[in-house]
Amino acid sequence: MNYNTLKIDELKELLKERGLSVTGRKQQLVQALIDYDSQNNHTDSTVPAATATTSVSAEKEEFDEPMTNSSNEVKTDQGEKNVSISEPVRQTICISDVNQLSEKERVELRRQKFGACGPSTEAEKRLARSKRFGSTSEDDKRKLRQERFGMISEADKIKNRRERFGTMSRVNDPDHEKKIQARKLRFGLK
Repeated sequence: MNYNTLKIDELKELLKERGLSVTGRKQQLVQALIDYDSQNNHTDSTVPAATATTSVSAEKEEFDEPMTNSSNEVKTDQGEKNVSISEPVRQTICISDVNQLSEKERVELRRQKFGACGPSTEAEKRLARSKRFGSTSEDDKRKLRQERFGMISEADKIKNRRERFGTMSRVNDPDHEKKIQARKLRFGLK
C-alpha cells in the first residue's frame, strides 16, 4: 500500500491501530508503518473507512422502536446461573412529527422524556415553585410575622388586659358606684 498518498490524520489512525507512536513528521510516520508491515508481513493493510454515514431513514428506524425493557439471559461458567439484564430501549419521535405537534403536546412529550411529573396548570406551577423556593402565601407570611413579633388576636389582648389590671368586678361594687355618682354631680354630667 502507498502510505505517501494518505493524510497525516489517516496515518496516525493506522499507527494507533497497530500500537505504534503517532508523533513525528509525515515521512517518519510512513517509515514506521512500512517497517511494521515488513516485520509482520502485513502487506494487505486497508485504509479505515472515514466514518460510517447513516441516512435519515436509518436513523428513523433506530428511533421508531417502542420504549420497553428487553431482558437478556446470561449464563456463567460457575454454577450455570441465569441472570437477566434489563436494558432500556430508546423511544423517540421523528423530527417532522414533533414539528406538527402543538405546544402543549410538545411540553407533555418533553415531560415524559425527562421524567418530570411537574404540574400542568398555572396555579399548580406557582404552588410547586413556592414549595421549591420556600416562599409562602400572604396569609402564611402574616401569621409567621405575628408569631415572630408577638402579635396576638383581640380575644387574647382582652384576656391579657384582664390579667394585668384585674377583672372588672369593681363595676358591681357599691362603693365604686357611689364614687362614680359623686364625680358626675361634681362635674355636672348627670
